[in-house]
Amino acid sequence: MAASRPLLKLFAASPWRKKILTGGAIIVGTGTAVGLYRSIDCLEDVRQVGIIRFGRAARTVSCIVADYKYSLYGVPYPSDEYVHVMKSCHLRCAARLLDLAAANGGVFVKVGQHVAALEYLIPKEYTKTLSVLMNKAPESTFEDVRGVVEEDLGMKLEEIFSEFAVIPVGAASLAQVHVARLRETGEKVAVKVQHRRVKKNARTDINTMQIMVNITDFMFPDFKLQWLVDEVKKNLPLELDFLHEASNAEKMRSLFGHLPFLKVPTMKLSHSSSRVLTMEFCEGEHINKIDYLKEKGIDTHDVCRKLGRLISEMIFQKGYLHSDPHPGNILVHKKDNGQVEIVILDHGLYLTIEDTFRRQYSQLWLALLNPNQDEIKRVANDMGVGELYGLFACIVTRRSWKSVTSGVSKRTMDDNEKKELRAYAVTLIPQISQVLQRMPREMLLILKTNDLLRAIEHQLG
Repeated sequence: MAASRPLLKLFAASPWRKKILTGGAIIVGTGTAVGLYRSIDCLEDVRQVGIIRFGRAARTVSCIVADYKYSLYGVPYPSDEYVHVMKSCHLRCAARLLDLAAANGGVFVKVGQHVAALEYLIPKEYTKTLSVLMNKAPESTFEDVRGVVEEDLGMKLEEIFSEFAVIPVGAASLAQVHVARLRETGEKVAVKVQHRRVKKNARTDINTMQIMVNITDFMFPDFKLQWLVDEVKKNLPLELDFLHEASNAEKMRSLFGHLPFLKVPTMKLSHSSSRVLTMEFCEGEHINKIDYLKEKGIDTHDVCRKLGRLISEMIFQKGYLHSDPHPGNILVHKKDNGQVEIVILDHGLYLTIEDTFRRQYSQLWLALLNPNQDEIKRVANDMGVGELYGLFACIVTRRSWKSVTSGVSKRTMDDNEKKELRAYAVTLIPQISQVLQRMPREMLLILKTNDLLRAIEHQLG
C-alpha cells in the first residue's frame, strides 16, 4: 500500500471527482428506475431496489476512500505509526465491506467470499473479516423459500414434501439448503433454494460493480480490478441455473467414479428447477470439524491425501475442476464398515481446462520444482505475465522468491517467510493486481481452489 498515499491525494485533488461519482449515480439510477415498478413485490423489495443497493455501495466506497485519505494524512512513511494506522484502516474498511455484503447479499456476498479466499494476496484484516461469509451468509425467510419452491415446482410445498425444516442447515451467497422428506417416497433429501431476489438484483449489482471499478481504474490506474468483475459476469449466470449445477454433478460422478472415497449426491431432477435443486441427503460433517474427525477416529492426513489426489486429477488429468471447495462444500463421513467418504457439495461452478493451458500449467510446476528460473520466465511469458514472472511464481506457489529460486520442495515455510509474504502483499498491491489482470482467466479459479485447499490442509494439521 506504499502507493496509496499519492493515489489518494490524486483522487482528492481531481476536478473530475464529483462529476464521475454523480454521473455514475445517474447512470445506474436511471437504469434502475425503468424497471422499478416491475421489481417491487413486497416491502423487502423496496430495500433491495437497484438505486438503494447502489447507494449503499457508493456510500461504502466513499467512506473507505475517505478513511484511508484522512487517517494516513501527515503520517510519516515508512514508520511503525504508518503500519499501525494502515492496519487499523484495513480492519475498519473490511468491516464496512462485510456490512455491505450482509445488507446487499447475493453478488456482494459472492465477491466477499472470493476476496476472503485470496490469502497472501489481500491484507489479512480483509481476508479474516470477510471469511465469516464462507459459513454464515444472510438467510432468506421461510416465506420467501416457500414462495420460490411453489412458484417453480407448481405445487404446494406440503404436496411435495411430508417434512420440510423451517431452519436451513446452511446458507450461502446465492441459496440456502433445507432438510426435507419426499412425500411420495419418504426419502430424506436436501433442498437447495435460491434466494428470491438474487436473480432479480444480479444485473444491477454487476453494473454497480462495473461502474465502481471503472471509477477506481480511472482514478487509480495502477490498481487493476476488472478481472474480478469479468469473473462475476462470466460465472454468475451459470451459478444461478441449478439445472446446470445438476448437470455438473452428474459429469463429476462420471469422470471421478473410479475414486472409491468420493461421494457426489444424486440429483432429483423431477423435483428440481432453475431455482430449486432437490438432491440425496448425505451424512457427514464439514471437513474442518476437527472434533468430529477425532471422535470418529478419522485420519486427518489420509483425508488431506484423498482430497489432494482428487484436486490433482481434476486439474492435470481430467481438466474439470470444482472451483469452490471451501469447508462448507466438503463433508467427511465414516460409514458403518469403517470406510471414510469425502462428500463434495455445491456443483454450481466448474472450470473446464483446455489442453493448452493444462500443458502450460504442468510446465510451470515442473520449472518451479526443479527449479529452473529461465523456464519459469518462459512459461510465465507464454501465459501473458511478462516481466512480472517472479511475482507470478510467488503468487502461484505462495512462497517467497528466495524459496522459489531454491526450490519450493526443498525449503519448509517458516514464520519468517510468512511474515515476508504478508509484507510484500501490502507493498505490492498494484503489481499483484496487474498480475491478476494479465494471467489467463483459468488461473484465477485455480489460485482460489489452491488457496482453499491449503487452508483446509492447514486446519487439519
